[in-house]
Formats: sequence, structure tokens, C-alpha cells
Amino acid sequence: MLPYQAGDRAVHVSLSEVQTNVCKAAVAVGLPLGLGEDAGRAARNMMASGVGTFAAFGDALDAVDEGRSTGFDADRAIAGNFGPKPASLLLSAMRAGPSACDLIASAASAEIGLGRITLFGVDVPIVILFEALVASADMDQGQCVTWNAGGGGAIEAVCWRGSLVLIKGAPEDLLATGSAEISMHLVAREPRVRAITVDQRIQRDGVDIDEATWRRVAAYADRLLVVATETSRLTGAGAGVIDTD
Repeated sequence: MLPYQAGDRAVHVSLSEVQTNVCKAAVAVGLPLGLGEDAGRAARNMMASGVGTFAAFGDALDAVDEGRSTGFDADRAIAGNFGPKPASLLLSAMRAGPSACDLIASAASAEIGLGRITLFGVDVPIVILFEALVASADMDQGQCVTWNAGGGGAIEAVCWRGSLVLIKGAPEDLLATGSAEISMHLVAREPRVRAITVDQRIQRDGVDIDEATWRRVAAYADRLLVVATETSRLTGAGAGVIDTD
């Protein structure tokens, strides 16, 4: 598979805008608010790290909205096997990622020997990685995430207390498209490889995103807007009937 390609034009946005827009877009395609908030934080962390591409979240939203991706079988997931339900579809990273991370965190805190968690047929693998990165910030142990990228190369990354360490593969390998089987497990020791941390310049100044991709995600978020009418204003939309409302 080819990596994502950015267009010629870009928009400059803050990390807060990234987080808010992805959260709203996720809710607009039918995900619960909690999953939207998780997706927004994952997108913010991706952009702050300078690794990955915002297009991944656009693709994950498209897959859910177009009915190509779905949730998981809860009975199998409890045992660590996240598969799409129905099996004919892909597994939505936005739906499954937070639950997989929660399961690993629960196993760590309760000292349960869960071993590995496997997610089958994940639509956009890199989204799972940054969901795990968000979850790792509050954990005493790390989360290791592995999969085979579209070109066949192996990706192995450790999310350790909010920082990302690539053990196998290169940052550009994370851009490959295509579904994948993902394996996740706990890591008890901090990796000795240098971590990819938050880019302070991006944290301060914001980030440039391909304009077409930004508009694609923003179009989903705009579905939540209420049409401006006198009736809608009187029932809570906008500033009200006088400026001091």
C-alpha cells in the first residue's frame, strides 16, 4: 500500500482545534461522546509528536460513516480477542482502541496475567497506536503495539508514560494504509531506545494540515451545527435574543 499523500495547500491550526474537531466528527458519525473524546486526544497526541498524519483520522471516520467498519464482539474481547461484529466488516480503531487499552490497564492494575490482546482487521492501525499512547500516560507500565505495515514491514512501538518509542520500523512506515492485525501487551521496563516526545514548537505554534483532509474532518463536525433560526435561538442556539444573554 502507498502512504498517505498530502495535498499542495495546508491550513494552520492549533492542537486544541485538532482535538475538538476530531471529537465532534466522531460523535457526528455515530460514536458515543466518550469515544469521540478518546479519538480527539489521540489525534492531538499524534500531531504533537510530529509523527503520523491527520489523514488517518479522516480515513477512520470515513470507514465508520460509510459502514465499512464496525464494533467488536464483547464476549470475545473480554478474553483479549477483538474481532469485528459482523465479521464481514473491518474493526473500527475508534471503537475498539479505547476498550483494548482499558482492558490492558485493568490487567496491569489488578495484576491479571492477560498476556496479549489481539485486534483483527483493524481499519486504520496507527489510530490504535495513539489511543495507546494517551492511555499510557496514567500507567506505571507501558503498552507495546505491533503490526505489519502495508508494505510488509513490521512495526513495534512502546507507549511509555506518554512517550512513544519505535522499536521496529521507521516513522514513515506508520503512514502506510490498509487494515492489519494488531497485537498489544504490557511492558514492565522503560525501553532504552530514545523516545519520540512532544514537539514543543508544535505544542506552542500549532501544526499545518493538508487543507482537503482538514475540510473532510470538519465536514463531519459541522453536522452537529444547528440551523440558525429565530426558533433555534430562543431554545438555546447562539447568543440568545439580546447580546447580554
